Amino acid sequence: MAIRLLTFDLDNTLWAVEPIIVEAEAAMYSWIEQNCPGTSQLYSPEGLRQYKAELAECYPSMRHQISKLRYETLRRAFMQAGVSHDEAVALAGEAFAVFHQARNRVTFFDDALQTLEDLNKDLALIAVSNGNADLKMIGIHHLFDHHFNAENVGAAKPSPDMFHAALNAAGVAAHESIHIGDHPVEDIATAATLGMKTIWVNFDERVWPLDHVRADAEITHWSQLALQIERLADR
Repeated sequence: MAIRLLTFDLDNTLWAVEPIIVEAEAAMYSWIEQNCPGTSQLYSPEGLRQYKAELAECYPSMRHQISKLRYETLRRAFMQAGVSHDEAVALAGEAFAVFHQARNRVTFFDDALQTLEDLNKDLALIAVSNGNADLKMIGIHHLFDHHFNAENVGAAKPSPDMFHAALNAAGVAAHESIHIGDHPVEDIATAATLGMKTIWVNFDERVWPLDHVRADAEITHWSQLALQIERLADR
């Protein structure tokens, strides 16, 4: 079977995202303390996270627009501290920029970057992610033909919209593609439902949690990926 397309999740597939978000939020909050101390008196870091979660509940349409949601959280928090609307808009833009810059300082899993560079020589690669990673800021945009995320598609995984967009952009059938990702439901089950082959990124060596579907292959280190792709292509 010829494989023509590889789709990749990003967060927790190419890099561990949790420590990145922790550092990015800390950098953002430090900026807020220096530039709008009234807001830091109103909200602790945990308070800002809780407020963001509350806004997501109140405005479901923003749940997959995570950049807009964070910006709107900041704008409202600044206004609650007594600054004008125009100043709150400016401050929110600057605070989000601090967060976003730090959010895109990633540390790749071992062998991830070299493997992407090698695969890019022979196959189309497309990123599909619920997160707001910026491939250009990270420095890997040249390795991907397209990048679809929840914000530019309008729906987050496990909706199949991103996968449909990737298949259509590459002009390939589902059975000619392999999706690589860490989430059993959002990545593996959703892609498998469409007829894509799947490789589960399981660096923590978890037990597979689903009964109704299984990944076609599994890796516990990025160095294993190329061989698993070859095996699936030979089936």
